[in-house]
Amino acid sequence: MLLAPALLAQVTTGNIAGTVSAKQDNNAMPGVTVEAVHVPTGTRYSTVSGANGYYQIPNARIGGPYRVTANLEGFKSMTADNVEVRLGQTTNVPLTLGMAAVSEAITVTASTDPIINPNRTGSESAVSTKQIETLPTVNRTLQDYARTNPYISVDPQDASSTRLYIAGRNNRYNNIQIDGAVNNDLFGLADTGTPGGQTNANPISLDAIQQLQLVVSPYDVRQGGFTGGGINAVTRSGTNQIEGSLFGTKRSPSYVGKSVPNFPRGSGIVEKPITTFDQTQYGGRLGGAILRDKLFFFTSGERNRRNEPTGVSADGSTATVFTNPNGNNAAQFRQDLITRYNYDPGTLGDFPRNTNSNLFFGRFDVNLGNSSQVTLRHNYVKGINDTVSNRSATQYRFPTAIYTIADKTNSTVGQWNTVFNATMFNEFRLGHQTIKDIRNVPVVFPSIEIGGTPQSSPNLSAGTERFSGANALDQKIDELTDDFTLTRGNHTIVLGTHNEAFRFKNLFLSEFYGYYYYPTLARFESGDCTNLPAPQTCEYRISYATGSNPRNPTSFAARQYGLYVNDQWHMNNNITLTFGVRADRPSFPDTPSFNPTVQSTIGFSTASKPHNTTVLSPRFGFNWQPVAGGTQQVRGGVGIFAGRAPYVWISNAYGGTGVFSVALACVTSAGCKPPAFNPDPNAQPKGLGSTGSLSVDMVDPNFKFPRVLRGTLGYDRDLFFGIRGTVEALYSKSQEDVYYINVNRKQTGTSALDGRPTYALVNSQVFDATMLTNTSKGSESIQTIQLNRPFARGVTLSASYAHQNAKSAFDATSSRAISNWRFQHTQGDIFTPTLGRSAFEVEHRLNASASYNLSTGPLNHTLGLYWNAQSGRPYSLLFSSDINKDQYSSND
Repeated sequence: MLLAPALLAQVTTGNIAGTVSAKQDNNAMPGVTVEAVHVPTGTRYSTVSGANGYYQIPNARIGGPYRVTANLEGFKSMTADNVEVRLGQTTNVPLTLGMAAVSEAITVTASTDPIINPNRTGSESAVSTKQIETLPTVNRTLQDYARTNPYISVDPQDASSTRLYIAGRNNRYNNIQIDGAVNNDLFGLADTGTPGGQTNANPISLDAIQQLQLVVSPYDVRQGGFTGGGINAVTRSGTNQIEGSLFGTKRSPSYVGKSVPNFPRGSGIVEKPITTFDQTQYGGRLGGAILRDKLFFFTSGERNRRNEPTGVSADGSTATVFTNPNGNNAAQFRQDLITRYNYDPGTLGDFPRNTNSNLFFGRFDVNLGNSSQVTLRHNYVKGINDTVSNRSATQYRFPTAIYTIADKTNSTVGQWNTVFNATMFNEFRLGHQTIKDIRNVPVVFPSIEIGGTPQSSPNLSAGTERFSGANALDQKIDELTDDFTLTRGNHTIVLGTHNEAFRFKNLFLSEFYGYYYYPTLARFESGDCTNLPAPQTCEYRISYATGSNPRNPTSFAARQYGLYVNDQWHMNNNITLTFGVRADRPSFPDTPSFNPTVQSTIGFSTASKPHNTTVLSPRFGFNWQPVAGGTQQVRGGVGIFAGRAPYVWISNAYGGTGVFSVALACVTSAGCKPPAFNPDPNAQPKGLGSTGSLSVDMVDPNFKFPRVLRGTLGYDRDLFFGIRGTVEALYSKSQEDVYYINVNRKQTGTSALDGRPTYALVNSQVFDATMLTNTSKGSESIQTIQLNRPFARGVTLSASYAHQNAKSAFDATSSRAISNWRFQHTQGDIFTPTLGRSAFEVEHRLNASASYNLSTGPLNHTLGLYWNAQSGRPYSLLFSSDINKDQYSSND
């Protein structure tokens, strides 16, 4: 009924605001001219205070320092220096004018406060240029700085340290933007959530970032596009001063010892030389003025090269050695392939994997007088990554069974900020992005897996990696945003629109060269899949496009249209209220193909797509200071936050109809006899007769994108020694979340083990028929304590603790529909959502950071420290057998 992709967080600027009052009696002063000058570039903004003395300058360039000056005839002018503007925040600068008894001006140094601030309502934080330059980072990634927020944690199981869980939600539900433009992995394949993330390439060089904004519950309706959280970055620009920097790092085997502890613990030290590896990272930035106060440039570049071993072997040459479980001997399997099929799957020893990337960023800024600024920037990322999985003491993937993902991303954004007069402002932005991903494989040969769990944890893997024989993705994204700001008395009103157009071309045909699974090496050698003891099974699978081109990709388009209005009302010097509402409407111009076989056998249509329906999302926020300009505040709000589901989940329904592409499965446990192994990748069996089954993916026409109702309540106050304390609680309730069912399953009985339902196929002509639909079950409750000491005497300190209680009915951790369904743990009923602990919960998390600046003669030094501790990751206990007889042993 509703499909509500939220408007993305389009904020690229900040605001300057405050109240002008008379020094003699503290009364509000209307009609005062306030001018703000961005000192590094000479950019000027001006406005006039209203009847209540309140003034606001929206859409101001972030950073600083600014010089803010107030003038009124008959009064001394006042200037506040060193004003800093933070991304997406309002810097409060109160100004006081005295009578002009003498013709002198008053200049003060402003002290802006991002925490106790009348414009702060929800849960958010910022990372300044100084913090980016000061805090330690290993990989120079945005994620290294995002984790300073107590709501944001890095998955400890992720070797790349880029998979972020925000507010206990799915990492695919986050929103990442750069300069107000989409910088998400919209298709949803990368753990990083960024374009090209599968190559582990950074989306942009860290040297190009000026500020980061980390938001979880902002009550300004311009910010959204997530049900987890948002990371909003704005890039550096040139200034009147030429400046730049260079950096470089290197790692090599000479930095690593060759001795490792033996096992069991305490049994001595063994010599285990590691494979040669090398890691280098270097780059730089340069910015300055082409025409002083008028035209500026900025550019940055970065080169990354990483070559590292897997750390696993089957010949004993590494610390971790494959143990040939259940008699599935890697050396014997390799010899079989060489002798029988003239195919060498690769070494039994370790081998290096490469991760390389090149990044370039360029930006121009133009000041068109005092009323208009234009920005044009381009970001380029190119990366490759050798992806190696299933290598451990119980799993051995041969070197020719890996794949290399290659990516090329180009993103261009133009922005035009205009000041019409003292009360009307406009921000217009246009963006275009292209992303090209392709998987390359070292060999073309049928995929073979032996032992372990089929399709997930085999003991031995050889041949073409089963998902990479035909796998490429092209994306084109166009964006148009316009925000018109109107100030009227105590009200700041924003009227805006944000519109997006996507075009996807997705080539994904799993098991393109054929896939064979055997429970043991002996079964592979004999080719005998009869009389298998339970729960052993043999499998054959293949996918191909119909028509003249067997590698024909799936293409489809999507559109998103959004309108919104927001009003920030400074009721008085103690209370600020924010009201907003948005209307969003999606559109899917293309329709999936109709498969009459599916309709006639199980009664479902493959031609369904989500309805185009408008959804309204209101929000409300407040800030109350018991004493205006005091040392404490209560703030909070409530509202609806809507985001996308990864488009790969929608794409499954376009590519998995069984019409223009076919996915066949033959599994012995379902009564099908797999064909004999055929080593010719281009002549794989496709006519399986009546025993072969079709698999399809569908989407519920009433499917809705994820949406939550989220509320926040916080209390901030000064404590002691300049320390600020915050206590905050956040609660989210799922209104819509994703859920998968397999409509080709029906209950036929109950298990003798524990009474859980057991299932069979509805119709044997179809094997799997997954459907993407919704559940409203799920919630997150989070409490945080935060301590911050702003920079003073060279020292900055911060610390926080967060406690999470996250519940979900479906975690959706895969890009494939069938994988999402078959790996969702269930206690029995596969059709009814069951609430349980979320896989994305981090129950307890502590983090702390500190920086210290000191000078020795002409040199300045900075020491930065970061510490994190977390615990309480959820787990499930599995039978590792098909207790409910749904044909999969991965969910019981």
